[in-house]
Amino acid sequence: MTCEETLEVGHGYVFEVDPNDPENKLSKTPIRDMGAFSHEATAIDPATGIVYLTEDAGPSYLYRFIPNDRSQKLGSLQKGGKLQAAAIEEMSSDETSKFYTGQQFGVVWKDVDPEKPTLEAGQKGCIAFSRLEGAYFEGGVFWFDDTSAGDKDLGRVYRYIPATNTLELFYESSSANDLEMPDNICITPWGDLWIAEDGDGVDRIIGMTPEGETYVFAENKINDSELAGPTFSTQGDTFFVNIQSPGITFAIWGPFARKNAGRRRQMGHAAPPQPYAPQVSDKLSAFAEVQGMSDLEAAAFQRHGMTIV
Repeated sequence: MTCEETLEVGHGYVFEVDPNDPENKLSKTPIRDMGAFSHEATAIDPATGIVYLTEDAGPSYLYRFIPNDRSQKLGSLQKGGKLQAAAIEEMSSDETSKFYTGQQFGVVWKDVDPEKPTLEAGQKGCIAFSRLEGAYFEGGVFWFDDTSAGDKDLGRVYRYIPATNTLELFYESSSANDLEMPDNICITPWGDLWIAEDGDGVDRIIGMTPEGETYVFAENKINDSELAGPTFSTQGDTFFVNIQSPGITFAIWGPFARKNAGRRRQMGHAAPPQPYAPQVSDKLSAFAEVQGMSDLEAAAFQRHGMTIV
């Protein structure tokens, strides 16, 4: 799929492109039920066929598209579906600044008109983000980022877990040295989260591990244009990334770490990086140790009604 990141009249749609015939009718037909807005990225939950969409505008909303045909076959998305925007009833739409790292909130999905989704999302009290960017689905978790959010306007990384219908602020940058204005994202074959920057200085590819460590993988030493579209080949041995202007695509060979499906899933349930992990009581921490689980797992069980003794 490819997105039109524009509000120009007659545009602002998502298209499904047939890789074997990119000039055919299907490839040129907008998926109108996915909404007319400034689309940044999409990601599909392979278990359900639901499509998650980010909006690159201000205000910016998080959407999902529930297809009428979830077969995930070529052309199935053209059969229509329902577009919804995310709301959190525990807070008002303008309180995302009070969303602290490690907190989880239940999400309410509200139907919106695909011809005017941004307007209706605002009218229905959906959560207004600063400006959403990258989207990636892996291991039962949908990852996305808000490029200029946070106390220092340096960006945030969120994850949404469909199984529990919860949204969590995973990471907020407090220093441009760590992360500046996250854009497109992907999960590596071995389970790290890689983030392309679109900041004011030298843009980089920043990595985050399930263990909460961050590192720099690459820097753009050519110019001050943003890095975009990071992704790995299906074999996992080649990393592709673009420099937006003048339009350069790089293919980077490893050697990279071996594929690790377990670690990829672990990233989806890892504790937020310290010092951003949620604070738990001594009682809960002791319970977690006795049960052989992490503090985060114990906190999740407690949140869902499990008795902690």
